[in-house]
Amino acid sequence: MNKKQFTARWNDEQLAEVNQGLALVCGKQNLHKKERLFPSSPFGQTDAGLEDFRGVALAETIQYLTVQQVDLSYARFVENTSLSTSKFMNCCFDGVKMNGRYMSRQFSHCSFRGVNLNNARISEQFEDCDFTGSNLSKAIASDATFTRCCFSDVNFRGAMFMYCRFEECSFEGAVFHYSSLAGSRFTGETSLLPDWGNTILDHVKVNGEALA
Repeated sequence: MNKKQFTARWNDEQLAEVNQGLALVCGKQNLHKKERLFPSSPFGQTDAGLEDFRGVALAETIQYLTVQQVDLSYARFVENTSLSTSKFMNCCFDGVKMNGRYMSRQFSHCSFRGVNLNNARISEQFEDCDFTGSNLSKAIASDATFTRCCFSDVNFRGAMFMYCRFEECSFEGAVFHYSSLAGSRFTGETSLLPDWGNTILDHVKVNGEALA
């Protein structure tokens, strides 16, 4: 199935049920509840064993929640919904458009292949995540940590990733142009670092040494 087919398979009743379920568990107002689980999908699981929410339209921000083993590829984040102050583990967001939205707290073993994060606000921890082919142009991150993340063929034009830490990350084919990495730290194989171009590199260090 393609993106259009994943989107078309959801009917109004299914979408309403999913968003009502999220409203009952997301947000500070629900922190007191003992059982706060992501809703179940009417389509079961994908071949990879993830809860199948591909193409869903989310009208609720996923907030103050722990989400595991969920496939939200091609999900539509309507209005101003986002991924905020939550913990995501082994989740898939391939092909999602989250331009201008928030992505915060903790992401572990997540896939963001082909995601549009133009002008997004990004924080705090990303571990073993795959951003291959994504658009991070004009995205902003400050004091975020990226560990063993893949940024192959990522568009970083105009992005500002300041005072961030990149540990054992790869940047093959990544494009930086009028970007800023001021104050950031890189550790790992120098052969995996990008062509910086005209990126602002004030106070950047690579493996503990100031970038020449």
